Amino acid sequence: MSKDPADFLNELPIWKLKAVAEYHRIDVAGCRYKRDYVDKLRSKKVTEEQARAALKNAEKHGEPKDTSEEAVREVKEIGKDLASIAEKPVERMELPTDEEKTVDRHLDEALTMKPRFFEVDSANESAMNRMILGDYHEAIKVNREARIKCLDGFSTFQVYSAALSIRAADELLAKLPKEKIDPGLHTAAAAAKRAFVHGTPRQREEALENLESLAMKAYEAYWNSSQASEVELRNLIADYESFGTRTQEARRYLDVAASAKQSMNLDEHARLLAQARAAAESAKKARAAELGNTYHLVRAATAEARESGAEVPAAEGNLAEAKSALESGSFRRAVELLADVERAADAAHSQKLATQKDLEKSKLEKVNLVVASYGPVMKEASSYGFDVQEPMYYAGNIRAALDRKDVVNAAKFARRVKEIMDGMEGDLDKKRIEKGVARPVADAKCGKCGAESLYVFPNSVQKCTDCGHSFVIPESEPVQQVPAVSAQSPPVISSPQVHTQSPAQTPQTGQPTEKKKRWLKW
Repeated sequence: MSKDPADFLNELPIWKLKAVAEYHRIDVAGCRYKRDYVDKLRSKKVTEEQARAALKNAEKHGEPKDTSEEAVREVKEIGKDLASIAEKPVERMELPTDEEKTVDRHLDEALTMKPRFFEVDSANESAMNRMILGDYHEAIKVNREARIKCLDGFSTFQVYSAALSIRAADELLAKLPKEKIDPGLHTAAAAAKRAFVHGTPRQREEALENLESLAMKAYEAYWNSSQASEVELRNLIADYESFGTRTQEARRYLDVAASAKQSMNLDEHARLLAQARAAAESAKKARAAELGNTYHLVRAATAEARESGAEVPAAEGNLAEAKSALESGSFRRAVELLADVERAADAAHSQKLATQKDLEKSKLEKVNLVVASYGPVMKEASSYGFDVQEPMYYAGNIRAALDRKDVVNAAKFARRVKEIMDGMEGDLDKKRIEKGVARPVADAKCGKCGAESLYVFPNSVQKCTDCGHSFVIPESEPVQQVPAVSAQSPPVISSPQVHTQSPAQTPQTGQPTEKKKRWLKW
């Protein structure tokens, strides 16, 4: 049994179809398009085996070649044209503005002529009933009128259908994101519009089929891509939430994007998806910064526990692993490790304080000293434009912990406040010098490092900005007459330094004596 050659013939180029037709002596002189060749060969019932045999014969004997100079020159010219076309980038074709307006007007007019076929159906049913009753004359007459009316309606339907597809493709092009549109789709739309007004019925049908095919493929590709992007984004947000990221804003953008998608606002849907992704990434960065601060806080908790004599054996290893996890982006693992270390350190610290009441008392004194000493420094730093949001936050946590008599957390937050503010001291001193709060001491050197970097601060405190060595000038001596102080002079801090013991040295001329500590408040 011969096979239907439709699938095979459709895959062949025109020159091979011509070879098959010539082999079987089929006249294809009136064929212009590929579809014409395929229909002609199919009408002659050429099977796939016969077509393959013809192609094999053509390949065996080869085509006669025209070796004339004119033919060679024509082939070279065609090759040059093809090369120039290949080098040019693909550009979309658009109709001129005046022609575009004309086409739009014709489309509007065509869309107002909606065809109706219910009159034809009614006439056909009437003709059938007449025939059943034996009124053959009237049956033929009614059926003829129905057929003529159907042909008129079908012509109107073709115009209406073409106008509807072109207008739908135009709307799709307007809604799709510009970066998702193939330039070929614009070209197909322009060709369909031109054929709609000036083309023959065959040209209009071919251009319309090409436009509809490209438009549906573009829409399906965008729809599938947006679906995949949305699913990927939801999974990404769920992963971020697993290590504590606040993704409320990204979720809100996703919900609005889903509404835009249901209303077929494709451009808005793509924009909202991009905003949701940006919001999720921003929230992830903020959470990464929070985890970095948490790492330092947990390290402070471990240091407080060990200072109290408690043992936290796995702390160092887990902290190092948590730091590596943070640097590599494994935030969920980092959260688990930090939680384990903090829980173990706080438990060991709490157990130690429960057995040593004197230790608890000294811890409370140290915490209160941090609050009293660094509070004014934080206010001063804030007035200079420094970011003190984190230490101020921890200061609030200290007060809350003291209110509920939670010495462990109060000591942990106090140590972290001290670490942050001590790290800020160098920049803060530069700002004090810039603002005139600290003034340079002329012809004086630091007794510790020998640098001429001594500045006098409020409350008669002198400090070396190179090595950080500081001391208090006796109030009876003028500031300008302060000599260089040796490294053996008793130090007095210019920024708060927290100690667990209360005795301190009071500078006098000659030798130090015991006196209560004096704390400088900025």
